[in-house]
Amino acid sequence: MSETDLHSLMGNLPPGLRQALGEIHRFERIDSTSDEALRRLNDGTTGNCLVVAEAQSAGRGRRGHLWVSPEGAGLYFSLVRELPLELDRMMALGPVVALAVRAGLSDMEVYGLSVKWPNDLLCGNRKLGGVLVETHGSGASRHVVVGVGLNLRFPPDLMNSIDKPAIDLASICEDDINWPGLLPAILNRLLEYIGVYREQGFAFFQDEWNKFDRYFQQDVVFQAGEEKTIGRVAGVDENGALLLRNATGTRRLVSGTIFPSRHGAGPKP
Repeated sequence: MSETDLHSLMGNLPPGLRQALGEIHRFERIDSTSDEALRRLNDGTTGNCLVVAEAQSAGRGRRGHLWVSPEGAGLYFSLVRELPLELDRMMALGPVVALAVRAGLSDMEVYGLSVKWPNDLLCGNRKLGGVLVETHGSGASRHVVVGVGLNLRFPPDLMNSIDKPAIDLASICEDDINWPGLLPAILNRLLEYIGVYREQGFAFFQDEWNKFDRYFQQDVVFQAGEEKTIGRVAGVDENGALLLRNATGTRRLVSGTIFPSRHGAGPKP
């Protein structure tokens, strides 16, 4: 049995954490944990829950991108929480979740990780994990589905086939990590960060994001649709919007993707 299979990863959830998560739904293989969570909400199931899978056949990232999800190679789950916030307050939840996953890995002594706006987890310039946040319902009945994909131990040929630079946790840690403690550490931080976000908003996390942002004070290309803008990342504001500075001034951007400039991003000052 692999240390990164679902049985091993789920075997160390303490009772208090299990109770806080609500119902737990485990699958050997599913199209998408987030799709399953949304199906349950559409069917009228309410309350908090966790959907976790050994493999996904149609894992989803931001903007409809495929999230490669082979069996035993990654951690794939969606956390459903009741979160009765207005939609304009939901925008910054993705960055908060990315910070929570980074913090959970730091608790497991995985250091040197950074975040990339709006919600990617990086090691150097390589992607280790991603987040997809979706909402369901409105007002007091609003739920949020927080999807997380984390590369644990990918076959090298499969890792090399991914169209963007990627890395797995086993490579970063040289496989020296307490695998059974991984999922509890991440989930504990997720529950903590989402709770703080609900009460205090993103302003509480603004400095933490700017501290761990891989491209803070770096030149990047920002793309929204067909439009591209070059500028220097000046951090995020108190609502989680990206601040991009160039000769025309500072722009506040709420939707899009950033890429390193053609000269690459050097080390942060």
